[in-house]
Amino acid sequence: MQKEVVGDSQEFNAQPKVYTIVLNYNNYSDTVETLQSALMLDYMNNHLLLVENSTRKEIIERIHRFFPSLEIIENERNLGYAGGNNVGIRCAMQRGAEYIFVINNDVALQPDVLERLVFAMQSDRTAAACQPLVTYYDDKETIWSAGTWLFLGYPRLFLKGKRKHGRGTEKPPFGLVGCALLFRAQSLQEIGLFDESLFLLQEETDWCMRAVKKGFGLLVVCDAVVHHKVSVTLGQFSKEYLYYIARNWLLVAKKYNGRKGYAYVLLTELFTRIPYYLYQLARKNQIAMMKYYYYGLRDGLQGVSGERDFDGL
Repeated sequence: MQKEVVGDSQEFNAQPKVYTIVLNYNNYSDTVETLQSALMLDYMNNHLLLVENSTRKEIIERIHRFFPSLEIIENERNLGYAGGNNVGIRCAMQRGAEYIFVINNDVALQPDVLERLVFAMQSDRTAAACQPLVTYYDDKETIWSAGTWLFLGYPRLFLKGKRKHGRGTEKPPFGLVGCALLFRAQSLQEIGLFDESLFLLQEETDWCMRAVKKGFGLLVVCDAVVHHKVSVTLGQFSKEYLYYIARNWLLVAKKYNGRKGYAYVLLTELFTRIPYYLYQLARKNQIAMMKYYYYGLRDGLQGVSGERDFDGL
């Protein structure tokens, strides 16, 4: 791969130490595929670590049999996206990782993706994190995310549905998505890790807003590509998704906006997002699921955080 060397050439010849962290929750087949693609990466100084939130021990045992030399951290319970990934991130930082590549267990990686991401970060020392161009797994020429942008008071996927392009490195309009994120370890020390009080969803939004507030940059590396099986683990419009997506954006938006900004977010919930979810669930004859979105809004307004027990809802 041709590279335009910027700055000290020795800095670019050496491969910084990277830990790639895969988080799994009760998923065998997709996780195995992701791990296989991670093991096929061109980047040599990469250390693969599986963090298990799984509650089904047989899945962990099957993965261990498939990858006998793979290092696996087994959490005692499901810590969510934030808590589970933080376990892996802390381990990687303790072992001297310079970069930490956090990926979902439902992505397939192009072999050169990590090399391209690291090169982009080495070229821009102001960047705290970057993401590749994310395309759909079933339609690899169509973009799922080139970062996020703020539209009507809500972070939406940028360039979603557009045709794939490879225009080098760009700055996202707003933030990055969490299915494939390369962090600079030094930046994590200054910014902090994922907010575990969110448990699931919007953690990367919160982290990106924190990073920008501290003066760090974010990058989208468009010639680095991963393919994403959207909503495999959580499920589209599941009760967990509906609850956490409603609650956590209110929690994050309130944290980083003044009264007027937060009031605008609440108005967009009332006139844009609630009608959207009502329409989508009605189309699927699942209108009763809307109650979980309402519960999320209620808890977000009340400042409730952490893992939610859905048995009583």
